[in-house]
Amino acid sequence: MKKLSSFSSVKFLTSSIATLAISLISSQSATAATIALGFTKLTGVTGGSPATTAVYRAEIPVLSFGEIASIVIKDISNGTGGTPGNVSGFDLDGIKLSYLAVDSAVAAKNISISDLVDVFDFTPTGTILTLGSQRPPTTPPLFGTTGGNVNNAVATLGNFDANSTTDPRRIFGFFSLGDNGQVEFKLKSPVFTNIPLYLYIGEVGDNGEVAVGEVIVSQPASPVPEPSGLAVLSLAGIYLAVRHCKKNKSQ
Repeated sequence: MKKLSSFSSVKFLTSSIATLAISLISSQSATAATIALGFTKLTGVTGGSPATTAVYRAEIPVLSFGEIASIVIKDISNGTGGTPGNVSGFDLDGIKLSYLAVDSAVAAKNISISDLVDVFDFTPTGTILTLGSQRPPTTPPLFGTTGGNVNNAVATLGNFDANSTTDPRRIFGFFSLGDNGQVEFKLKSPVFTNIPLYLYIGEVGDNGEVAVGEVIVSQPASPVPEPSGLAVLSLAGIYLAVRHCKKNKSQ
């Protein structure tokens, strides 16, 4: 009978280790789910000067299968409402997350810091912007953006404080998504909802531009289970290969 060479044993050993690693990695893969949000318009308006920001609230239900990893806001104005040019699309004044439910725009603006969930990172790392288009006459870039990113020094997304005007001397406190644009807020830390959570967004001008929201729920990787059948075979292969190498050395 032809003996198995040492080179073949090494190849067999390497293949077995790789198979085992793939099996264990696959068993730990995390998954994600997307949940659509429905917004309700609150009473009144708020903002800076002029103050005409409409505030919308969405309830995020109790989640028993994961944690909120990010929040997405999408413009669905379909080219209608608002003003064209660099303020096309949904004009986002601010965004807040709280366990407190309020019913008016002014109350949403005045939610205390202690009642807010501090998870937003308004830097380009935590705020992923997909720019929408401008309606003619186009005057790039979209307001409140710089280099394709949200410029939070202008947008001030932590507050409902926008000056609802296109006067270049006074316009401030928001950014424009553009038609069909979207922004994803990657949270600084995942949020677990054991009680309902409320998301508030402000739309500058209260002029017919609309948006939808989504939360992306991450499901933590499952604990490593007992080795699968494939992993057991791989371990057996490693044992046989090592034993064969030792036998060759002793001969």
